[in-house]
Amino acid sequence: MKYYSEKLNKVFDTPEACESAEFEAKEKENLEKVRKEREARELKEKKEKETAERKAAADKVDNARKAMVAAQKEYRDALNEFVDKYHTYHYSTNNAEEVPFLFGLFNDIFKL
Repeated sequence: MKYYSEKLNKVFDTPEACESAEFEAKEKENLEKVRKEREARELKEKKEKETAERKAAADKVDNARKAMVAAQKEYRDALNEFVDKYHTYHYSTNNAEEVPFLFGLFNDIFKL
């Protein structure tokens, strides 16, 4: 007598062999399911970590931008106050980094 496993679509000589093969197949299936769940969880954690890192970096850039805008406003106010009082202001430099942000923006545009 032969024993057919509908789950495995195979024929076995004994019922024990059939049950054992089905059990092993089920175990293999469960291990694969656990592995896939672990990989999905690790991928989700990695994406969450990358999202948190990106958010922290974006917050840092945003805070730097806010500080720059505040410093530019303070600079404009001080410059306008000086020009209102003394009618002119002269400044010489050899360092491009000391030029106000607007001119640095033009450099970035021309680099494209």
